[in-house]
Amino acid sequence: MRGRVLMALALFQRATARELWPLVVPNQRVERSVRDALGDLEEAGKVRKELTLRDGRRLWCLTPSGRRDATALLPAGSKLAAARPRREKPSAAYSEHALDVVAVAGHLAKAGFGHLTAYATEVEHKLPGRRSLFADLVLTDPGTDVPVLLVEVDRDNEGNGTLVAKLTTYRTWCRLPAKGVSKRAFEASLHRAGARTHDLRLWTATYPPTGREGLPPVALVLEAGRKRHRRPGTPPLTEEQKKAKAKTDHERLLRRIREIEAASEHTWHAPAYRSEDTTARDHHRALPVVATTMPLLRRFGADGPIWWRFGGQQWATLTEALDNPDGDRLLEQQQEAARRARAEREAEWERAERERRRPACTRCRAKFSDERWAEQEHADTWDDDGLCAGCRQADVDERARQEAEHEQAALDAAAAEEKRARSWWRRS
Repeated sequence: MRGRVLMALALFQRATARELWPLVVPNQRVERSVRDALGDLEEAGKVRKELTLRDGRRLWCLTPSGRRDATALLPAGSKLAAARPRREKPSAAYSEHALDVVAVAGHLAKAGFGHLTAYATEVEHKLPGRRSLFADLVLTDPGTDVPVLLVEVDRDNEGNGTLVAKLTTYRTWCRLPAKGVSKRAFEASLHRAGARTHDLRLWTATYPPTGREGLPPVALVLEAGRKRHRRPGTPPLTEEQKKAKAKTDHERLLRRIREIEAASEHTWHAPAYRSEDTTARDHHRALPVVATTMPLLRRFGADGPIWWRFGGQQWATLTEALDNPDGDRLLEQQQEAARRARAEREAEWERAERERRRPACTRCRAKFSDERWAEQEHADTWDDDGLCAGCRQADVDERARQEAEHEQAALDAAAAEEKRARSWWRRS
């Protein structure tokens, strides 16, 4: 337990027991064990308290000794958060945004998306021109339903335009070539169809395969900011006023999601495939973007239907929102249906053409059966009578009747002759 607390603080820099709880012990229903572990670590000089929040929670961070112990416990190559220096003013240590980032990671881990060491904060994505884009939180968990997720958390500290610009920059970074790739080979790869267009890109060497079409997905988590200081003489809000304010703030957050979606369409839009046989869309070059709010995360959890996919039609779970039901899967289904339809049309045309060429009986004009037609095709043309099976059978029956009549006439004649002979003998 104490080791996991050390690792969590090393990865997330600072947090309270409430945020650490789902990351350290996601299966427990209370955070008491985390608070006890923090108390033990404080006595051992591994963690220190930076601030007591207004609701009584304590904000913790690592000491240099605790950071060394956490480094030894974490897997090699883990990205540690920056060390927290001691400050003269405790208020400078408090960051609601930082706590929101830890809380988002906790909600994701509690829902089964990732584990403690699958997360990293303030992950740098270098861009040309000595620029960098820092992701608030990155989930990397290969082989799962969500192998990679780049998370941006905003508490009204960035405008819609800034978030749209970040999404554009994410897409720009995902289109960069991998190190050591020649320009000619990279430009040729950009014209490849399907997932092969990403073979030489930087992101495929940085993150695991997404398991879906498109670039690494980005999640926006919005929270309403709050004023830290009320005007002198302003009475505190009543419970009814707090509920009304929370509802108004959440409606504003939902409007922000729609506004950002409309303004960032150039990043997430997936064009339709150029084919008459399908209505599917090509998501391979699009940036999947999902969005939610902190109130929805707290109420329903990260595995609830709280995620809005930009360009989607309804709220969905995280895995459903990241899926592309109108992508390659629909393309394969519709192409297969189109192939079957073409095959059926061709088979119908062949049947009609065969019926047109089917010969008819020279006597009754009835069409030949398949067996009679095959017999005619395999027989010599000059030796075929051109009759259908019915007419042939009628001829056979007629000949049999005539033969029977001839036999009967012969029998009758023989009987008459025998009768005359007996009559003459008697007279003599």
